[in-house]
Amino acid sequence: MVNRRRSSFGAVELLPSGRFRVRYRAEGQMQRAPQTFDSRSDARKYLDTVRADLLRETWRAPRKVTETVGSYGMRWLHERTGIKVTTRALYESHLRLHIIPPLGEVRLDELRPDAVRTWYAGMRASLKEACARERRQSVASVRDGSAAAARAYRVLRAIYGTAVSDGLVATNPCQLRGAGTTKRGERPTLSVAEIQRLADEVPGRYSALVHLLAWSGARIGELAILRVGGLDLDPDAPSVLISQRVYLINGVYDVDTPKSAAGRRRIALPPHLVPILIEHVETYTTGQPDELVFTSSTGGSVLCTYSQMLSRALARIGRPDARVHDLRHTGMTLAAEAGASLADLKLRMGQSTTRAAELYIHATTDHGRSIANAMSALAISAGALAPRRGRTASAGQSMTVTSEVDRWRVAPQINVDLRELSAPKPGAATGSDLAEAKVR
Repeated sequence: MVNRRRSSFGAVELLPSGRFRVRYRAEGQMQRAPQTFDSRSDARKYLDTVRADLLRETWRAPRKVTETVGSYGMRWLHERTGIKVTTRALYESHLRLHIIPPLGEVRLDELRPDAVRTWYAGMRASLKEACARERRQSVASVRDGSAAAARAYRVLRAIYGTAVSDGLVATNPCQLRGAGTTKRGERPTLSVAEIQRLADEVPGRYSALVHLLAWSGARIGELAILRVGGLDLDPDAPSVLISQRVYLINGVYDVDTPKSAAGRRRIALPPHLVPILIEHVETYTTGQPDELVFTSSTGGSVLCTYSQMLSRALARIGRPDARVHDLRHTGMTLAAEAGASLADLKLRMGQSTTRAAELYIHATTDHGRSIANAMSALAISAGALAPRRGRTASAGQSMTVTSEVDRWRVAPQINVDLRELSAPKPGAATGSDLAEAKVR
């Protein structure tokens, strides 16, 4: 039996299921809300919004929903234009693995917050069990499935956000507080001496890659597609231009621009990297501007070989806890120790959040150069200076080592007082600040 309670506008009915249905008259016909509600108060709130829309003459008749979560989710993904191939592949993976199997057959307007809560809890439990079976655990992240669960939840929440905008559902059933938040552990970092040991441990053609990963903080996907022309090895102001990135997706290399405008950036390099990079370019490339800086021994992409090779080298130097991506975190830590502010850190990292955009106002090119010089001072103090073979470019070649660079090899001097590194600078990132600038 339906328990009906009328008001001056419309009616709220208690159904045998215990849920509440809304009915009202509009355009000369009786209308029903596209979904039922958990409580009478929620139903009344919906009815109030309908009445307000009618008064403003913005009301639209509810649409009859026939699509399921699975069919609408795939249509949502197909119609998402302007997203990167990698992002699309990630969304598709979460739909296929975590959302469609348990929820795909549910009609779009019938998914309730309690069902979302049950789905999320079950997904968390299964992912945690799967992570527990993994042989290698890293201290760099919380390996309990929470990250994958949070990403899948965010996809489902985004799908229903669009469904609300389309008028297919009245409210978003994804209302779990904190479910879309990823928890991160403290990432390990390498010392300056360990960076040098790792560079000595890997094959020669990967030594400069280790240095550039650690001292620039760039992503491996950005350096794997780096061209010789993107290196500016002026000994007074060396830098690297990040304008592309490459990922291996389903066996196919996807080359594209960085995900955001902030990702396209020029990173100031510590000057002590100049002879290392010049030696690498002269040894392993022909120096043509369009040529890849880093390749495998067969001339292919380093994406095929770098991961296992660097992981094994990390284990051999006594750092099996670290991952390849931790070299990026190491670079940001070294920059912070050299006096970088949060604005400088996010500029070097290529972040594009709203908060970071506000901080970018205070980041300048000159200060970026002072940071890079101070980072070299850290390397000088640890003795990590000379390239592995100490080759010098001959005159007339596309890249030459000037007397200024030679002075870095023999008697390095830099206009940075090391004593200043221990004194906090205005706007410099502290340890707690750095934890907020998470490396992605």
